[in-house]
Formats: sequence, structure tokens, C-alpha cells
Amino acid sequence: MKRATILTLLLTSALVLGQKFDVSDLSASDSPISFSGTAKVSKTGTTCMITMHNNSSKGLLAVEVTGEVTSPEGWNQSTGLSYDHFFKEAVIPPASEDFDVVGADFFDSMNQGRTYMNGVEVKPQEPKKDLVCHAAFKVQFIQFEDGSTWGDYQTKEDVMARRAKNMAVLSHLVDAHDTGGEAGFAAALDEPESRSMAYRLKYEAAYFKVRVIDLVRKKLGAAQKRQASGIF
Repeated sequence: MKRATILTLLLTSALVLGQKFDVSDLSASDSPISFSGTAKVSKTGTTCMITMHNNSSKGLLAVEVTGEVTSPEGWNQSTGLSYDHFFKEAVIPPASEDFDVVGADFFDSMNQGRTYMNGVEVKPQEPKKDLVCHAAFKVQFIQFEDGSTWGDYQTKEDVMARRAKNMAVLSHLVDAHDTGGEAGFAAALDEPESRSMAYRLKYEAAYFKVRVIDLVRKKLGAAQKRQASGIF
């Protein structure tokens, strides 16, 4: 019993500091992105943190990643990263520091509350004895800062279509403010085509303590600047 207690303490201490684990990379062999994993103790259990690293000599403008993570508590979740800075000035720089794909907030939110199926509570699986996280990730698509791309063609088409839609919404919001002032802008934010973006804009504006219209103009300006340089 004493040896078991000591082992538990050692494992817990290791998790508090961060225990590395391998992430299965299902990407094509020439992918410029690599993944790494760290297991840490969070407020709701063990958090499986996944980070990615840009090994390219170019900055990354857009990245589409899909994956699956299983925690020692038995939580299994499909997840992914949709990173697109077409509407921002910054990119993921070349040979950059690790960039979070799955962080503590992901598992903290996933582990909170109860899960039900057909009205019956689904109990989580017992923790695995090895106390190790398991993860597999795949890079689907990348656009570099110079506009060149890598990866799946259909994912590229989806990214470009999403950009075109967001560009149209941002342009409409600016026009609504210029012609109708704050009232016109508020009405445009509440239109069905704008609502999903409006929620993110309001959250980001509150976080950075700026006006929503100023944020909209900044995003639209960054996109127009990239378009002017031949990138879309």
C-alpha cells in the first residue's frame, strides 16, 4: 500500500509539471507541421494538451487540422483547428514556438456536467492505468503567407468559400454603419447572414476593449490589403 501511494504521488507530481506523450501524426509525409502532447492536471482531471509547430521557412496564413483526443479518464473527443488569419495582420511565423491546438479549456469544458443518452446518464470510463493521454491528428490544408497552398483541394475550396462569405458580411457591416450609423450597424449585425460572425466580433471587441465597428474595419482592411497583394 505504501509503495502504491508513493507511485501515485510520483505520477501526480509528474502530471502537474507536465508529462509528454506521443501524438500520432496522420498527415502526409511532407507536412511542414509537427505535433506534440503534454498531460497536465487541471481543475477537472487530466488535461491532454496538444500543440503544433511550424517547421516551414514560411509563415502560415491558414491551417486546417482535424484530430481525436482520449484522456486517461476515458473522454474521447473529435476536435480540430480552423486557423485563418486572412482578416488579421499576423500569421504563424516560420520555425515558431508551439501553437496550441487543444488546451486546458477544451477538456475543462468537456468534463463539466453530465452526459445523457436516451434519458440515461452515461458514466465516464474508468481512468486508464497508464495515466497517459492518446491523440491522433492530421493536417488537412495549409496556406502560406505568400499565398501558396498545401494539402487537400476540397478543404482549400471550403476555406476560400468561407473567406468570400466573411468578406461580404464585413463589407456589408461597414456599409450599414456608413449609411445608417449605429442604428443601421446594429440592425445589420442582427441579420441572419451576420449573426454567427456578430457573436464572435462582439466577444473579440469586448476582449480587446475596442468598438465593434472599429474591429470590423480593421479586419476588412487587413483582408483588402492581402487581396491587393494578390492573395486570396
